[in-house]
Amino acid sequence: MRRFLIVLNVMLLFVLVGGGLLLWRGVHIDETVVFLPVERPERTVLTIRREEGLPTIRHERLDLSGQRVAASWVGADEGPLIISCFGNASDRYQHGVDYASKIIPHGQALLWDYPGYGDSTGQARVAPVEAAARDLTRWIGENIKDRPIIFWGHSLGGFVCSNMAAQAKRVDAVILETTAPGIEAVAKAWTPGALPLRVTFDEALMRYDIPAALKSVDAPVLIIGAGRDRVLPVELSGQLSDALPEATYLELPQATHFSAGFDPQAQAAVAELLSGL
Repeated sequence: MRRFLIVLNVMLLFVLVGGGLLLWRGVHIDETVVFLPVERPERTVLTIRREEGLPTIRHERLDLSGQRVAASWVGADEGPLIISCFGNASDRYQHGVDYASKIIPHGQALLWDYPGYGDSTGQARVAPVEAAARDLTRWIGENIKDRPIIFWGHSLGGFVCSNMAAQAKRVDAVILETTAPGIEAVAKAWTPGALPLRVTFDEALMRYDIPAALKSVDAPVLIIGAGRDRVLPVELSGQLSDALPEATYLELPQATHFSAGFDPQAQAAVAELLSGL
């Protein structure tokens, strides 16, 4: 019994010391936590037959800031061009069909893999993603004429697409799906309120601030929140709505982090947003 008590006390001491170190040092959020490229399995090349009723698909590599960025155009080269910015664990190979399917009812989808993701070269970090996004935004402005340009960002993509919209010469609408105002708000939502943890960040991540990015963007904004979101709690979408009072806010109580954009109410809200363009 005495030996058991000694072991128990030692274990308790380790827990207390570990907890004390955690409270003292805090939690640091670096770029590897925010960017999570998925390792792709081996695959064979598929040939897609073009049949009536199926959207046309074009794949290409774009040279953006010295990086070969893979992009897919889904749908005809007409009507609105909707640039999709993926969440942190998504790319064209893993979720391209999902992202395209919620976009193409409203226009042509442009899907692109961030550097370090999918078929793109480079590193999955803030600076390379920013550089590629900047060049892609410039390319769109120079080559897409007389068509509405919409940026649709999901989760992490809300940060990326907002920064793209801020740099674009022309923006007709911005859609922000299950995202957050910025990295600090995300960290606060992920930290248990009862623990006085000190949270620090990689400096580069602090450049992700959606309200600041969209401050000078003169275009309608639609924010979609999901009541059953376990990744970015719906309160973050509400905070983003408060920070962008001119935006339209749609909260879907039964939607999840990934399903919100497919919800019939969300699809109707997107259609209404784009009908005025």
